Amino acid sequence: MQHSLARITFAALLAVLALVIIAASLLYRVTQEHERFVSQRTPAYAGQLLVSQISTITGDWSRATQAIAQSPLALRLLQTQDEAERRAQLANIVSLHPDLGEIHILNSDQANGQSPVSGMLSSRQLHMIETARADKNNTASLRADLPLLTLTEPVRDTSGAVIGYVLVGRHLDEIRLLFDQTPLIDGYAELQQVNGSTDVLLKRGDEHLKMQGIPETLPLQGTPWRLALWVRPAASGIADHPLRSLMSIGAVLILLIIAMFGLAHTLANRALQRDLSALTKLFSDITHDRMRKQYPVALKEMKNAYQVMYQLGKLMVGKHLRTLNSAETDHLSQVNNRRSFEAKQREVFARVNEGWAHSLLILDIDNFKQVNDTFGHEAGDQLIVQFGKALKDNLRGSDFVARLGGDEFCVIFPNTPLGKANELALRLREKLPQQMTLQPDVIHNVSWSGGLSEYSRHDQSENAALARADQALLDAKRTGRNRTEIKAAA
Repeated sequence: MQHSLARITFAALLAVLALVIIAASLLYRVTQEHERFVSQRTPAYAGQLLVSQISTITGDWSRATQAIAQSPLALRLLQTQDEAERRAQLANIVSLHPDLGEIHILNSDQANGQSPVSGMLSSRQLHMIETARADKNNTASLRADLPLLTLTEPVRDTSGAVIGYVLVGRHLDEIRLLFDQTPLIDGYAELQQVNGSTDVLLKRGDEHLKMQGIPETLPLQGTPWRLALWVRPAASGIADHPLRSLMSIGAVLILLIIAMFGLAHTLANRALQRDLSALTKLFSDITHDRMRKQYPVALKEMKNAYQVMYQLGKLMVGKHLRTLNSAETDHLSQVNNRRSFEAKQREVFARVNEGWAHSLLILDIDNFKQVNDTFGHEAGDQLIVQFGKALKDNLRGSDFVARLGGDEFCVIFPNTPLGKANELALRLREKLPQQMTLQPDVIHNVSWSGGLSEYSRHDQSENAALARADQALLDAKRTGRNRTEIKAAA
């Protein structure tokens, strides 16, 4: 797959953007959760506030009851024997305190159950009288028996003796409403009355919280009541510690961004190193005059530059190879020239000691001078060209053929002993054409003379074998030409 620095960078930026969006959503959630937690959490002052408000309300009721007990109307009501006047006085008292609740004024006999009038009272009035009887100290009392709150206040004459009681029956609707409206989230509260045992007057919230610990108890001054408050333990989550959560999210985000850019840098650097390695191979191959079909380049940004360098490399290698070939190739016969032959001969002679046998054959075209003199140098050159091509076409791929000069050629048979080389020379004589068309009207009968020898480990120089072959060639010419003579090493 073709990589790209731009693509890697873009992918890294997209990943970072995704991380930022995720982090932002988490931060938004933390903020919202914290705001919800703060807004819904039971305020620390909720219990004190409720106690203060209930105390204020019951205090107002107690003071109103006390005011009735101390008023001349209540004293006159208890001292008169006229029932109509009693009802009129009670009506006046009720009209003066319309919001206090159910009001009764009893004399001492009624309160003690010694008056026959008590048989005519309602069950609620009797209950209130029982409440008054429970007060043994002849002092004011306040008692709640759901759903009724009973307030009792003694009425005294001018000498200070108790002559009766004011009984007020007050429903707890106002306190209940106040109890329900006080902020109490994740908590549980009870309005309790302690009379030897604990009576629950009102309750609100999750009652299961009573099993999770000891409540906070707040007494209500001037009343036999107290407020018990249980609060759910604060959760140790992101909402409870927003700063810590924000710092944690920020730290994780920074680490992820660093990791993401580190990964992008690693991928880009790896691709770049791979491309630099491919370009290094390209330059190395150019210096060694060779070119591969392709070099794997991973980065898209390097592709165009690579194509330019690759094409330039091909031109350079091709031009250099052509220069080398022209320096080592005979321009006329298109076989190897004398310099190339000498290099090859040094190479072959250096391997003689390895145990391999190498042979060489010198060829000389018969009557070449006559062709030049009779038909001109162009015909002679054409004979050289065709003879060199015939040699290349009819020799083995491993054989080395070179033009030494004029009409003289030489063939090196690598790794070939003298006997086998003689067979190859005979086969070559059979395969070479006996006639060549030098010009449209000139057909020349071609024959050649040869001298065959071999390289020997006993030779003092690399030209020793060439000298023996040259001597054999002279012997072939003296003995009639169109033949091959052999001169082995001593």
